[in-house]
Amino acid sequence: MFFFIAYICHVTKLEKILIISYFYPPCNLTASQRVESWAKYLNKSGYYPIIITRKWEKQVKSFDDCHYSTSKEVLIEKNETYEVYYCPYSANLRDRLHTEKRFLFFKKALSVIEVVFQNIWGRLCPYNNFLAEAEDIINSEHKIHAVIISGNPFVQFKFGYEINMKYNIPWIADYRDAWTTSTINNISGSRIKKVLNRYQQYFEKKWVKRASYITASSMPIGKSVGEMVGLESEAIYNGFEPSDFLPYADTPKIKNYFQIAYIGTLYDGQDISIFIEAYKRFIQAKKPSCKLFFPGLDLDLAQKTRVEKLLKGYENYYKTSLRIPKSEILKIEKESHLLLHVAWKGHAGIIASKIYEYIGSGSKIIVAPGDGGSIDEIVKTSRSGFIFDDVNSVYAFLCNEYDKFMQNEDVSQMDNELRMQFSRESQAIKLGLMLNKI
Repeated sequence: MFFFIAYICHVTKLEKILIISYFYPPCNLTASQRVESWAKYLNKSGYYPIIITRKWEKQVKSFDDCHYSTSKEVLIEKNETYEVYYCPYSANLRDRLHTEKRFLFFKKALSVIEVVFQNIWGRLCPYNNFLAEAEDIINSEHKIHAVIISGNPFVQFKFGYEINMKYNIPWIADYRDAWTTSTINNISGSRIKKVLNRYQQYFEKKWVKRASYITASSMPIGKSVGEMVGLESEAIYNGFEPSDFLPYADTPKIKNYFQIAYIGTLYDGQDISIFIEAYKRFIQAKKPSCKLFFPGLDLDLAQKTRVEKLLKGYENYYKTSLRIPKSEILKIEKESHLLLHVAWKGHAGIIASKIYEYIGSGSKIIVAPGDGGSIDEIVKTSRSGFIFDDVNSVYAFLCNEYDKFMQNEDVSQMDNELRMQFSRESQAIKLGLMLNKI
């Protein structure tokens, strides 16, 4: 009884905010970690998050696992400084067909129909129950200070718009990625995708104009939306969790060979050829004992084939694997001598979340090429690595780092406080400061 009274007293001291996010743990996708960190740390800024999300009853091993129905009741999880409402998910026809290998054309047609009409009729949105749950909470709580909607899916912004119109509660539109202002979504895109993008931009403007602020995972994303709708924006980075690395604090660098690791998904828009050409020159010159490791690359046959073609004849100097558990990935990041990142050259707002994990590991980062924008700024500000845009510079850097390795010099990046500004706690504090303005 005493604990319950203490719990209620503590909660009443915090201002309540509502956060709607499709992705949240136990969903094991990276997208879940952003809002999870806010749930964990916003209490330090005086806020008590109430999170509305969908149920996740299956481990997500492929995107098919997102398309199954869940049990029907709302599951409520209450913690000392936040609570979570897990809403049931009812698979529609498109979802059910998505798990089939047949009906490809029909599935695409249904996807287009859903994109077009769920903006108009909420019932076509399979997670429209988030809005109903939000209204129940708003009507039962004494006061909700603000609402944060984290997209994607971006149709959730309609919930913020409708809540603001009905209850006059301010809301923040949070962009994990860009929506219609994205500079990469239409690379090699079809005409129908471009038409749909213009169509959706009408709704993006309509809904987000009713927001109080825009937050985004990078400054360029926030700026592009802010300029479109005439609102202030703030970069709230995804950040890293320092405690993730505690079990590996004493993990040494590999001693018998020099390892460079590329962690995460590789996309066509990332020009890895600059690094690989330099790497091949380095091998020819030094005949080194080294490996370039791509954990998880075997899951993407197209990208694996691309790497194999670029490294043909150098099979002894690289390795790939299937997906590796996160605990093992963290160990790889700690024990590797260099962590490779390939930025989206010419697309300054695309930040892969792995860059923060790289920073958290304390290992030295090599970015090749840089993006001339957010990635370069983050790496320079944290003093966690080096950025190169041409083969000659990368080659010289690899030779220098390998010479240090052979001379038993410490080639790891020194730990420093500058990294901690990119911790998830620091980023949640930035969000708290923005909430204070509302």
